[in-house]
Amino acid sequence: MDLAQRYFTLFTGNGRAHGTFNVQNDRQRDGKKQGQARILRDPPTVNHWTEHLAGGTGLGIIPIKDNNKCHWGAIDIDVYNLDHSALIRQVEKHQLPGVVCRSKSGGAHLYFFFTEELPAADLQPKLVSMAALLGYAGSEVFPKQQEILVDRGDTGNFLNMPYFAGTRTTRYGYNDKGESLGPEEFVLFAEGRAVSPDAFLDYETAPKKAEEVLPKGPPCLQQLAAQGFGEGGRNNALFNLGVYARMASPDKWEERVRHYNQTLMIPPLFDKEVEIIISQLSKKEYFYKCDDQPIASYCNKEVCIGRKFGIGPGQKSNDLGSLTKINGDPPVWIMDVDGKRVELATESLVMQKQFQKDCLNQINLYPKTMSEKAWSARMQTLLASLTIIEVPPEATARGEFEELLMSFCCDRARGVEREEILQGIAVWVDEHVYFQLRDLQKHLKANAFIKYNNVQLGLRLKELKAEKVDWRIKGKTAHLWFLPQSYFQGVEDIKLDLPALNIVDPF
Repeated sequence: MDLAQRYFTLFTGNGRAHGTFNVQNDRQRDGKKQGQARILRDPPTVNHWTEHLAGGTGLGIIPIKDNNKCHWGAIDIDVYNLDHSALIRQVEKHQLPGVVCRSKSGGAHLYFFFTEELPAADLQPKLVSMAALLGYAGSEVFPKQQEILVDRGDTGNFLNMPYFAGTRTTRYGYNDKGESLGPEEFVLFAEGRAVSPDAFLDYETAPKKAEEVLPKGPPCLQQLAAQGFGEGGRNNALFNLGVYARMASPDKWEERVRHYNQTLMIPPLFDKEVEIIISQLSKKEYFYKCDDQPIASYCNKEVCIGRKFGIGPGQKSNDLGSLTKINGDPPVWIMDVDGKRVELATESLVMQKQFQKDCLNQINLYPKTMSEKAWSARMQTLLASLTIIEVPPEATARGEFEELLMSFCCDRARGVEREEILQGIAVWVDEHVYFQLRDLQKHLKANAFIKYNNVQLGLRLKELKAEKVDWRIKGKTAHLWFLPQSYFQGVEDIKLDLPALNIVDPF
């Protein structure tokens, strides 16, 4: 089988669209390459893969299909000084069937392939758990959505594919020993790592003794407790263990904190440091410091919120991500809100109250209110990684208007004398096409086009280089717009050369 065909089959994804990413020269502060992600409404093909492998146009594949199922998934680890060998050792230690690939910016894409498709609703949370298990909590996972809004033009998000430019690539994969693979070797290795959906979902993503160490506690603390808290984050770790101890054993929590120090800290903190932490915790009720290390890298909020001694629903912030712009006129925005897709107008990105209203209407969720500064910062972050879905011109309000303008001037009766303008039709004289705005408005309204007011209509006509003129007809002044007939070139009546018919008069 042709190599491009094998990649096409391996990365089977959404059959309605594919992605491209135009890399810019500059990098963000974190090392991530800047650029514009665009989704084209064309099915991915073997030819796209051929061009991608040859170093032509880079290809992005959307894992989630229109039936909300996937043949593959991935964890996108955006750590640009990443030790890929260490990551591979972690993958093998936990016996995960993942395939590590270097990303274009030096991080990693950890791929998982399946012998049959499985629901994105099952795949996505499993990938989140695996990312936390490996110590890369918070990494993006693909598919980003559990369900896409197909009827609204939604496609989901794409991931840039490996082996751009083939053997010259910087996006190459590794085998289980940490050895780099060529394009053919990668496909063979990845095909051999594919597992059934049931086998994938059965993989253990929590330490076997986690429940024994910290019953019903946060998964991050359980994971770290199972392996021991090393130097560099012991004070924060013991503080969070103290928060757990106060909830799980309110009468003996101080004793538990001292016990955790002796059994879980490597090496234990000095007694004085432990007593300072206990004194701090005794002053008021504290919550887990989820954003601080060492627990941040192992955080799994969706699991933690359901634990008796986890963060609880009141402490969970809403997860806003994956902003997509359907580039129409006006544009439509789609955002992930706690894993669900919400369709938004531009006003909802600048008005938090409108955003909350949209979430209530569509997904029965009332997101927490942020400060205006935090809201603005979050929107800026989402816009920095915006994905744009291109739409055909005729699908936009501008395109629809131009088509109706064409039909008004060309498909109806055409006047050839100035006086005929009073009949509500366009007049074709002197190599120009003249019409009254009110007559065009009637035509637009008859075709259910009410997207432009008078001012917007005028602006659109000026953008088309239309001009205004006054005619004096039958003692009255007619205010007209006109365009050159060349604007309508190609829409004149088609004249067919019909063969002559020999008709015999029977009479």
